[in-house]
Amino acid sequence: MRDSVKPGREKKRGSHVKLSDVAKRVGVSPITISRALRNPEIVSEELREVILRTVDEMGYIPNLAARALAGRHSGIVGVITPSLHHPCFTGVMMGIEERLRATDLRVQYANTLNDADQEISQFKSFLAQKPAGIILVNAEYYDGLAMLMDAAAFPVAHVADLSQPPETLLVGMSHHVAATAATRFLLSKGYKRIGFIGGISDIRSRRSRAGHEEAMRQAGLGNPSLMHGVDGSTSIGLGRRLFTELLERMPDLDAILAQNDDLALGALIECNERGIKVPDDFGICGFNDLEFAQFTSPSLTTVHVPRHDLGRRAADMLLRAIREEPPEEQRVDLGFSIIERGSTRSMPKQ
Repeated sequence: MRDSVKPGREKKRGSHVKLSDVAKRVGVSPITISRALRNPEIVSEELREVILRTVDEMGYIPNLAARALAGRHSGIVGVITPSLHHPCFTGVMMGIEERLRATDLRVQYANTLNDADQEISQFKSFLAQKPAGIILVNAEYYDGLAMLMDAAAFPVAHVADLSQPPETLLVGMSHHVAATAATRFLLSKGYKRIGFIGGISDIRSRRSRAGHEEAMRQAGLGNPSLMHGVDGSTSIGLGRRLFTELLERMPDLDAILAQNDDLALGALIECNERGIKVPDDFGICGFNDLEFAQFTSPSLTTVHVPRHDLGRRAADMLLRAIREEPPEEQRVDLGFSIIERGSTRSMPKQ
């Protein structure tokens, strides 16, 4: 019995569908097909639709290894990040994929969990694949990566704190400036004993902590006992723990700035357990403006970080570099905004 094959999907016996097979069906040269798949915008919309439809009908799958041997790169964009598991990265990832979706480039992710050796190892793994480029998201150990980046035959774009080394193809914000502004916002509401809870293992948390300390010191309210952090990943549970420990040390605390919304939510849950009324008796400000922040009770005041735009702009920078087009900007500060919600209020003047 002959195998049934859908119309337009003739079987190729003995080999997979080749680029030349697609070109023959469309009636153009293989190089035209290759260029159209790599850069769809260079062919007319009508021809592009015919090519894409034929590729789909015939089940053609580009041979990335062969492409790497024959051309400058494999068509892969490597994305190296310390936290694939954290919701903060989701927005960045969506921005990257939105920008690259209409191209012939494909994204591969690598997770380092803030490990210096893994940052170097993952970068070397992508080197072996002859990628079109790499996006480093919140890399920590640039000293170890410097020689690899200098030797790479492809561009590297960065999503990073603006205090970090890259001078080109960098998109980011200043966590120090953002935390300073958030602390000053809390001070403007009448809070005076403002604590900070967060991690201490990455540069963003350290910059945020320093920004908080600076704002409190300039207000004449600096106190090292207001700071509490641990080395490791943050979570809602850790937020409860850090807030509890800080409150035991500073029982007259009247507000906190949390390094991220996870920790802020943990503090809010602990306040509810203890009967501490938020915002009547206590103020909480988070960081990142994750989706759940607007749906907690009360909703969380937080620092909005444009995570989607960070990813999209970094991918656009990289794409321009891959195509050898001049960048619109070499370093982009996307900034932040403070979103005031229900977890803070103006305190009565004492």
